[in-house]
Amino acid sequence: MFRTVTLEMSLKPFKKTDDDSMRAVCRSLFEQWRPLLKNRPAISVMLWTGDGSEILDYAGEPCGRFEWCRYVGTANRPLLGPGERQDTSLHERKQDYLPDPPEMTYEILRKIVAAVKEEGKRAFPGAEISVCETFDIGPEFALSDFKYNRHPEITSGTKLDSFGFVDATARLKGDARRYAAYPDGIPDGTPFGTFLGRQARVFLKDMGFDSLWLSNGLGFSAEPWSLTGKIFDGENFHPDRIDRTRREVFEFWKNFREACPEYLIQTRGTNHSAGIDYATDGVPLYDIYRAGFRITPPPNSPWAALNDDFGLELMGHMTRICELPDDGFLFRYYLHDPWWVNSPWYDRYGESAHDIYLPMAISRIDGEGKVASADRLNILSVDNSFGDMPDCCANESIPHLLKAEKDAAEAPAPLVWVYPLREYTTARSETLLKEMYWGDRLIAEAINQGLPLNCVISSDNFLRAPLSTFRASVLLSPIPVNAAAAEKLCEFEKSGGRVICYGSRERAGEYPGKRFAAIEDGAAALCGLLGSCGFSISFVKKRGSKKTAAMTLAAANGGWILSAHSFDLTTETVLRFPLGAPILTGMDAEIREGFAAYRFGSCEHRECRVFVEQKNGVVSLREAAPVSTVYHRKVALTGLEDAAVCVFPETGDGVRVSILRSNADETPEYEPGWERVNDPRYGVYYRAEHVTGDRFLLFPKKSRKE
Repeated sequence: MFRTVTLEMSLKPFKKTDDDSMRAVCRSLFEQWRPLLKNRPAISVMLWTGDGSEILDYAGEPCGRFEWCRYVGTANRPLLGPGERQDTSLHERKQDYLPDPPEMTYEILRKIVAAVKEEGKRAFPGAEISVCETFDIGPEFALSDFKYNRHPEITSGTKLDSFGFVDATARLKGDARRYAAYPDGIPDGTPFGTFLGRQARVFLKDMGFDSLWLSNGLGFSAEPWSLTGKIFDGENFHPDRIDRTRREVFEFWKNFREACPEYLIQTRGTNHSAGIDYATDGVPLYDIYRAGFRITPPPNSPWAALNDDFGLELMGHMTRICELPDDGFLFRYYLHDPWWVNSPWYDRYGESAHDIYLPMAISRIDGEGKVASADRLNILSVDNSFGDMPDCCANESIPHLLKAEKDAAEAPAPLVWVYPLREYTTARSETLLKEMYWGDRLIAEAINQGLPLNCVISSDNFLRAPLSTFRASVLLSPIPVNAAAAEKLCEFEKSGGRVICYGSRERAGEYPGKRFAAIEDGAAALCGLLGSCGFSISFVKKRGSKKTAAMTLAAANGGWILSAHSFDLTTETVLRFPLGAPILTGMDAEIREGFAAYRFGSCEHRECRVFVEQKNGVVSLREAAPVSTVYHRKVALTGLEDAAVCVFPETGDGVRVSILRSNADETPEYEPGWERVNDPRYGVYYRAEHVTGDRFLLFPKKSRKE
């Protein structure tokens, strides 16, 4: 369950700044999202006030004005002038989001924060209500005299519209201007982390904020969107730079936390993975997590909406949650964009919920073998670029968010990634830098080609967890750096478990397992090895696109939940799993030589608990009305021809399934011959052979005692 739901919004909906108007906006916000917010222990609103320069510039003066997110387009570009084309690119000319937008002062901001808390508590008296401030490293969100005029020395790295991004490891030049935490000005050489921390501590207290969100990689990389950095220049890795870069990144967090110890810090991270961040920028994520800095782990990147790279989104997210700095992790959904005139629900996803179901299928396993899914949800954002909060967007997306929450993983997935976070982010050798960089990119590519990877465990947790945790799973691991991890993987494989290793050809001989994929051979070779573990996933393409379908398999309610996004709707997905061809609930499967062929849409989210061994035909699985006080579900399985059928019951009380020959609303007569199998790998299921015709599966109410 989501214990915290955060609604992200800019200040744009506050088109008038009198008290009544501000409170009306707050009431509308909470009422619009009530179906998602009700019964939550904690509700938060994250305010995209500006770009964080309101913190940097703050001098402690309530009547002081600040630059806020009043524009569409890159805020630090020139304003569209009279006589210029209205359709000039927003990367060339910014525009006001509405004529004569209001001025913002720190006192108005303080009143907005207070109104959010008071109206939130009035709407949800049982919830903890909090408000979060934001800081961004780039030029997009608000005009910044601090970053691009007074202190350009702190910007470097990635460039957007010719403007650099803030490097958290930078030091400030001296400045005689008055600041709230530096009334006599900034001393020359002050670490940026110290300055930001001291300013934030005063600002957050004065405005009434409860936490701070560090956006777009701050504290991790000044190049959050780039695959190069201080360690990797695009051609060569430079391990000689690691120690200094690691130290500087870590010192940002140390300096910041010494200056601002009280407030929770939430992080956005980069667009990439822990391994790529370390190989390019020396980000010591494991050390940062373990230092007690009271931060949250970065969520999934929103960039899959922009570039369709869902493999990168899922892969990167898993690498950063295999270990945690606290006790949970976040799923963030990109609904509106308050800056760039797009609302992804409509114009990037096409009203398809795949970027809800795919990342929400992600789970992690801890050292006790327990599985956890996201327990926090952020909506980026509830307002669009013109400060409107359309009801339709909330109404259409909320049911999918609630369903994804209901179907969250309860057990280890069929494929579990053993990720060496500690080993990677403490490495010094060029060989390992190359392997983590190209290995993580391989996994992202494989996910885009159908590898159903959505469950992760760190190598340290893998060593602590009992091997029985992975009984039903295939383990996927880079060639272990840790000898103990290698030994345990071998032990698992020798006991009948299935392991796939990948790595460079240079290190191919370091792991003696049966299945190895060389990074140099690409994603197809890795995906192909899954077939030798009983999971055959292939595609019939009508066009030559490289990406096929991103797919996840989460274990929930006694079966699996298959979620998929097909990049090309003409592509067929052909499946066979260890117990037969999967028959997805609500779909028709064309059986060809024992394989189930589907043509998936842009978004599929389907239950998978029935498997059929049958040569050919069309097999369908459809919900039917149970019309019973004993059974809460009846499912029609049709098109069987001399088939062997396996059916997994739901979890809970009365773990069983009954099978009928007739769909008539009459007292059921159960078909004999269905064996209750207690499989040492997959658990309890019901199986029958030589089944022809139609069958009706009955699932008992979970509250009913046997």
